[in-house]
Amino acid sequence: MDKNKNYTEIEGKALWYLQRYASSSNNLRQYLRRKTKDTHLNYGSHEIIEKIIRSFETQNILNDKIFSESKIRSYLNKGWAFKKINNKLLELGISKDVASECISEFANSNDDIELISAIKLAKKRSIGPFRKSELNDKLKMKEYGILSRAGFSYSLCKKVLNELNLEEIDLINNEG
Repeated sequence: MDKNKNYTEIEGKALWYLQRYASSSNNLRQYLRRKTKDTHLNYGSHEIIEKIIRSFETQNILNDKIFSESKIRSYLNKGWAFKKINNKLLELGISKDVASECISEFANSNDDIELISAIKLAKKRSIGPFRKSELNDKLKMKEYGILSRAGFSYSLCKKVLNELNLEEIDLINNEG
């Protein structure tokens, strides 16, 4: 098999994927390995894939830091805590260093960013100050479960569910 022809074909697959999906370097590497395994492209594919990824990183087509920042912004808007976001970034193939650096930048940009994220989730799920029904023990446990599964600490859950009222939430949202 001709390595140059394989390079062109694998690069085409990489570009096709990147046109459709935002990706980390590691995620693209796994995708390309899946696509070349057990095909005519398998000959020398590991070296070719590494060369393509290095080339894309040099050209800034692939940038794990920008990808991570985008994902963090998206997950905060969904109402996720930094702990859950960090786990998701690692799952997406982002290195521990890049993930923790990006999360630290977000955390330092606004002290209340995780609180704002918890409030967004509470509003979306109609819990805490946004609840429409009377609070009982079963509902209280359910609400704590929703926030804790999103990765929030007990103290933050308690603050959002029990201590804040709608006026305080408006103040926090307007400041953040």
